[in-house]
Amino acid sequence: MPGMAARAVNITARVAFFLSGVVSLAVAALYTMLRGADLPRQSEWVIFAVALSLVGAVNALVAVFPGSWTARICRIQDKSSLFSRPLRMFGAFAVVSYLLTVGFFFTPHEWNLSGSLWIFLLCPVYIVRETFDPSSMGIFLMLAPMSAAVYGAVGSVLGLCFSRR
Repeated sequence: MPGMAARAVNITARVAFFLSGVVSLAVAALYTMLRGADLPRQSEWVIFAVALSLVGAVNALVAVFPGSWTARICRIQDKSSLFSRPLRMFGAFAVVSYLLTVGFFFTPHEWNLSGSLWIFLLCPVYIVRETFDPSSMGIFLMLAPMSAAVYGAVGSVLGLCFSRR
């Protein structure tokens, strides 16, 4: 039975990592496309796009590489629990990011969060609000899950880095 549980964790992790990697790459492409628009702090857009691209590429590659390659690259001896820590960190980062994104929706408009750079660090998908103002359902069903996927991808990369045994 432990073999089946480990296999279920690995399959779930691979699907989650691939989807979050693709979402991160899509958000990086959005940052690149909107770079010339009239948005605040133009010089930092390149940094965001590169960071999101790297995280997305690592997640997508980890999802499709054989487990032995990932274990060898990350120097993990116990291959049966290869994705257990990265998947837990993925979930934790995703939940926190979802709640932050939904929380930003309820902030007063007088706060003008768009003018500060930290909002894009906490919620990378907030860039979408720069182009159009989504409804509350758009926030709950589109922006918050996308932000959760991006930060889940960051969590899984950190989980892989800290999985050495």
